[in-house]
Amino acid sequence: MEPSIRKQLSRLMREKKLSQSALSRATGVPQPTINRILSQTTVDLRRDSVVRIAKYLDVTPESLYSSQSKAAGDSVRVTDFIGADANDVIDEICRRVMTLTSLQRAEVLQRLVELVVVK
Repeated sequence: MEPSIRKQLSRLMREKKLSQSALSRATGVPQPTINRILSQTTVDLRRDSVVRIAKYLDVTPESLYSSQSKAAGDSVRVTDFIGADANDVIDEICRRVMTLTSLQRAEVLQRLVELVVVK
């Protein structure tokens, strides 16, 4: 697991004055899982856990993995894209996808194919 998720989650929890227990209750992610994220003992995070945490914290799941250090309050918010030009949004999504590992990119592509292909 990338250490940046630990840093980002820790920072966001500090900003919002959230304990591990409070975040667990709010998201439904077990507190031991949150503890393992923060202590970097979890090797393979479940996507749904990351999505639930990100949604509650009002950030994108990808921003939790961001290796760039950000100033307090400078997190990427889901609402940042409201009213944005579609081409700008697509460019930003592509830029973020390119920061992922090849395995993560393959998972994103697979999920997109599942969304687009009519079964």
